[in-house]
Amino acid sequence: MKLKPVGFYSDTEFGEPGQPTLEGSCGKFSGPLEKMVSYLRSAHTIMMSGSGVYDELASGKPLIGALAIQTDGNWVWPSSYPYYVEKYRMEVPAGLLDLASSRNWIPPDFPDDADFESLMPFEG
Repeated sequence: MKLKPVGFYSDTEFGEPGQPTLEGSCGKFSGPLEKMVSYLRSAHTIMMSGSGVYDELASGKPLIGALAIQTDGNWVWPSSYPYYVEKYRMEVPAGLLDLASSRNWIPPDFPDDADFESLMPFEG
């Protein structure tokens, strides 16, 4: 089963076609913000990049941080996604929200050498 992508906004540099847009996703989250953001930020990092990601919605597009790809074993997202959820209350799919809640807001641990390459929903 492939990982389900979220936060790869189609109108951003690291976005994927068929994914929602940044502006279209703003203000759509009304769940427990701190718990959801903590879950997203503390999930397993699959990959780190030397590339930076920037806040595409703010004037001046300030740096968010280095691009990383994270997973909870079911979903996959760029490291910018928790930032956008926290700052702009971006939409979180019901399935991801339900899964995080069912795990008491603690993502699973994976070994550092866990291989998620064959589970990625898009080609890299």
